[in-house]
Formats: sequence, structure tokens, C-alpha cells
Amino acid sequence: MIVDIHTHIFRADAHFGPSLQADLARCRIDPAIWGDVEARHLETTKAADVAVVFGLQASATGWHIPNDLVAAHVARAPERLLFFASIDPAAPDYMGELEKCHQQLGAVGVKLAPLYQNVHPQDPRYYDIYRYCDKHGLPILFHAGTSFVSGTRLEYSRPVHFDAVAVDFPGLKMILAHLGHPWEGETIAVIRRHENVYADLSALYYRPWQFYNSMRLLVEYKATEKVLFGSDFPFTTTADSIAGVKALNDVVGNSGLPAIPEDVIGQIIQRDALRLLGLSHPSTKKT
Repeated sequence: MIVDIHTHIFRADAHFGPSLQADLARCRIDPAIWGDVEARHLETTKAADVAVVFGLQASATGWHIPNDLVAAHVARAPERLLFFASIDPAAPDYMGELEKCHQQLGAVGVKLAPLYQNVHPQDPRYYDIYRYCDKHGLPILFHAGTSFVSGTRLEYSRPVHFDAVAVDFPGLKMILAHLGHPWEGETIAVIRRHENVYADLSALYYRPWQFYNSMRLLVEYKATEKVLFGSDFPFTTTADSIAGVKALNDVVGNSGLPAIPEDVIGQIIQRDALRLLGLSHPSTKKT
């Protein structure tokens, strides 16, 4: 079974604030290249059996995708989509939003982004969220590693800071996105010492040399079993990500460098993330 653990939806014209629009312009990124994100999401995620989908609430960097929109999107394909709520700890009623998303809108997990939200992972407001998720069995997907956004502290995205969270909440299921690039070594150090902490490899295949080296570290540390598949749609697609991961060893060529074992690559793509995270298949949800 293929589970795409990392997909976004949004409407750039309605949900991106001025600071985010300025960051995109600075990086020469035109949101028009993503087309109709919601329609494309419904079509392209069919390459996976199940896809986790979320928006992003991060007032510090101009992200304002409503959780209600994501919940309604998931309802368009409830047999294969799962809703993760994005909670901004800088919002006045962040715990009320979390409770609404979980208890009324059907969220089965949470997306947090310390770099985007400009809040340290060990901030007391996040700890309120961790306690709720721990109590109710909601896994948390964290943005970890760098990003193009400006005006916030990159330090908040260092994977090593999630180690303390895992110590304080040993039963909380956590995923560190993007292998925490460019700090993949820190991510590996964290995931291999905590039973319930995982990483995803979303948005990495199109930097093939970095991706190859990250995967070699995972192999050498014997931590590949802690890695989940994800795409980072719409910045790429599920199918393109699958193809990119399968082509991982192309960068080696005839160099004599050790390849990533093909069985490791296949296991990551086919890994049952639902079972590891304690999530039910969406097709089993009661209507």
C-alpha cells in the first residue's frame, strides 16, 4: 500500500498574505504554475492508495488556509484522503481550533510548522497541543528543516529540538518532514532513538546528490525503517515523487559509489504509514 503522508491544498490568491506573496516573488515562484490545486490534488493523489492532506495556518509568514476548506476537500474523496489540521499556536484560540477540527471536522492528525509559525518547538503553547494530541492519539507532522520563507528563526526548524519533545511525550507519534534537510544527520539521530518518531522524504528527490547522501546515512545508521513516503504536493506530485525515489541510484552511475539497496527503496514507497501512526484506513470510516 502506498501512503502519501505529505500533501497540501490551498488557493494562493485567497490564502497567501502579503509577506508570503513577497517571499514567492523574491524566489521567482509564480503560484500560477500549480494551477487549480484542489482539482489537481484529487487527480494526482490517485497514484497513492491513501493521501494525508492539510493546509497551513501560520500568521507569522502569511499562510491562511482554512481547516474547514481542507475538511470539505477530504469529504470529496473520503475513501482515500485523511485530514490533518494545521494549528497556529500564535492564534488567539488555537486550542479551540484544534478541538473543533478533531471533534467536529474529523481531523485524524495535526500539521505544525515552527519555522513558519515563528514558535520554538518547546514553547508552552505547542506543549498544550502535544498534550491534546498525545491524549487523543493524533500524530503530528512537523515541518522540519529549511524553507524559502523569511522573517522567522531558522533555528526553530532544527530537527534536534524535537528530541526533547519526544523525551517529554514518548507515546506521541511524530513525523519530521523532508528528513529535516539540510540537517538530515540530526533527523536520523532523533528518529533512531525514539520508537514513535519518524521522518518523511518529501520534496527531496529533485536534489539528487543531497538525497543520495541522506539515504546512505540512513542505510549506514540502519534507520531506513523509520522513513515514510511523501510527495509535498503541489510542489511535486505523488507519481513524480514515486518515480524520483525509484530513480535514486541514477546519480551513482558508474562512479563505484555504493547504491541504495533496491529493497530499501521499495519498502519506503510501500510502507504502511497508517499502521505505524495508529491511523485507520479512510475507507473504514463510519458515514
